[in-house]
Amino acid sequence: MRLFFYLKIMRTLLLTLLLCGMKMSAQHLLPQPLTYKKKEGVFDITSQTYIHLKNSSNNLKKYTKRFAFRLQNRAGIVLKTPEIQDTSNTNEIKIECLNVIDSIGLYVDESYNLTVSASSISIKAKTNIGAYRAMETLLQLIETNKKGAFIKSCSIDDKPRFQWRGLLIDVCRHWIPANIIKQNIDAMAAVKMNVLHLHLTDDQGFRIESKKFPLLHKLGNDGNYLSQEEIKDIIKYAKERGIRVIPEIDIPGHSTSWLVGYPKLASIKREYKTATRFGIFKGTINPINDYTYDFLDTLLTEMSQLFPDAHFHIGGDENNGIDWDNNKKIQKFMIKNELKSNQELQAHFNRKILDILTRNKKIMIGWHEIYQENIPNSITIQSWRGKESMTNAAKNGYTSLLSNGFYLDKVQSIKHYYENEPIPSNSNLTSEEQKMILGGEATMWTELTDQTNINSRIWPSTLAIAERLWSEQSNCNTNNLYIKTPFISNQLEEFGLNHLSFQEIKLKNISNNLAIHLWKPFIEILEPVKGYKRHVFMKNNTANYNTFAPLNRIADACFVESFTARNFNELVKINCDGKYCKKREKIKFWLAKWVEATENYQQISSASKSLYELNNYAAYIQELCELAWRKINSSSEFSEKDLERAQKIIRIIETYDIDIQFAPISGVKIIIAK
Repeated sequence: MRLFFYLKIMRTLLLTLLLCGMKMSAQHLLPQPLTYKKKEGVFDITSQTYIHLKNSSNNLKKYTKRFAFRLQNRAGIVLKTPEIQDTSNTNEIKIECLNVIDSIGLYVDESYNLTVSASSISIKAKTNIGAYRAMETLLQLIETNKKGAFIKSCSIDDKPRFQWRGLLIDVCRHWIPANIIKQNIDAMAAVKMNVLHLHLTDDQGFRIESKKFPLLHKLGNDGNYLSQEEIKDIIKYAKERGIRVIPEIDIPGHSTSWLVGYPKLASIKREYKTATRFGIFKGTINPINDYTYDFLDTLLTEMSQLFPDAHFHIGGDENNGIDWDNNKKIQKFMIKNELKSNQELQAHFNRKILDILTRNKKIMIGWHEIYQENIPNSITIQSWRGKESMTNAAKNGYTSLLSNGFYLDKVQSIKHYYENEPIPSNSNLTSEEQKMILGGEATMWTELTDQTNINSRIWPSTLAIAERLWSEQSNCNTNNLYIKTPFISNQLEEFGLNHLSFQEIKLKNISNNLAIHLWKPFIEILEPVKGYKRHVFMKNNTANYNTFAPLNRIADACFVESFTARNFNELVKINCDGKYCKKREKIKFWLAKWVEATENYQQISSASKSLYELNNYAAYIQELCELAWRKINSSSEFSEKDLERAQKIIRIIETYDIDIQFAPISGVKIIIAK
């Protein structure tokens, strides 16, 4: 076909575009700093560069040593004196903080000033945490060319907009081990996030060791859990990077795994097994027994001593109350105590838990459901259902944070997460009420992700949330975010995240390594279906929708968002107006590339069931791309019959019963319709 003639020519053009895109600039800082002022000159990073540290501590020294190692890798040099110096030198990077903070709290000062001149670099921060943030900015400023590495002269003043910039990792539904948690801690520090929220208990697993009640972790999971020594190591690892660790022990619902080893806690007597499927289960902790509160007092005290942070998360979400309704003693208790609903009964339960946590000098935090009348406003509300509850909480004197709109398991676009503003400009909150909103958290639930691809579901999506929570609204720009995300995303792989390289490994496993490079461009323009549509598909089409199921489908190998497809859609949107398309050769190149890749895919698709599921889908995409190529190449050769066929294929592709979607569809539709 004629369209393949263009591939050789256009590959040269593509390489040129990629080389142009490799040039770094201050526009690639993420999160965007409060102020950035460009100055004349550059600081050359050479083997003679020194790192000078004032007012040190063990953690600050450790961070600076890691910084020096990473600087050498980014700059492609070997420092003659890699040891941290305590005296001034020429060509130095000088790091100075006024106060060394050992215990990280909610309102720690993370501000810093970074000044780059031709002769030196100066970092000044009020705390070591601010110095950590400054070093990450400095690493992002490094540029290279054939002569070496350098940083353009500038002055940066920076501080976070919100104090709470978190990431929740659910280790319960699919087991997520400690090494992956640590990788994400490193990535969080690189983009100035500061709270790791570990969801440690759920129906599918009690994933933390309890020395007081060992049957919780011995019987309440599939054999995988975090030992207390591993928890201590994670907390230490996070602290060294300026990150707090918040535990979530989810009660009174989502507690099936508890009841396997300790059925006396249950509201209804039955045989309990740790859940292997997903959803909301009946098993609920009994809120009227003295045994319950004695048990929880001992357990929560044990966990409070393990986790040093001031905040302690009790979950509290999605209690369906069915077992409470079916327990006659509970119903009599409610009548006697004039509790008119299960919500009021749960508020009674929460006040008891609040007393336990208060005695342990903890601030209780929970999901939206714990926000009830007459509960003290010393608690913090985490909003997952909407901003309205968060706003109401702030007006009533409760601190709160936002997770609604930040659910990573919904595999939404970066734009979707980025434009989810916690306090919109038209908010009716007063300045004092706005201060009650602490920030937000990206939430990574793991029903449809496991340790093989979880990093790809967290990153680069969380980059958008990291900038939204650090940077001022005026410094947040969606187009700029899309420009700099690929650069920062690539840098994160230095921590072993594999959120980019995972795809090739998945495809090799699925296909038995069958010439992946020939058909991978087809996979790169597919995305998992958005929201919770995939849950519906999995329930209806697979028998293995559970905690043991390997995630080995094409959807599991797809990136959350195809940047290739987005760039194509933008290219078409900007350049195709009416009957004429500018930059036709670029557009034709991509269409031809996808025709070639889909054809190659069909040739190898019989190698596995997972591949063959997409065989017909690939054939439709191939035909549609061929028609679009022909249309943009010469409209006169595109007949009315071709138009009807293209429109029919578009309808088929958009309604195809599969758990992936063809991401360039909007651009192709513009071409067909023009």
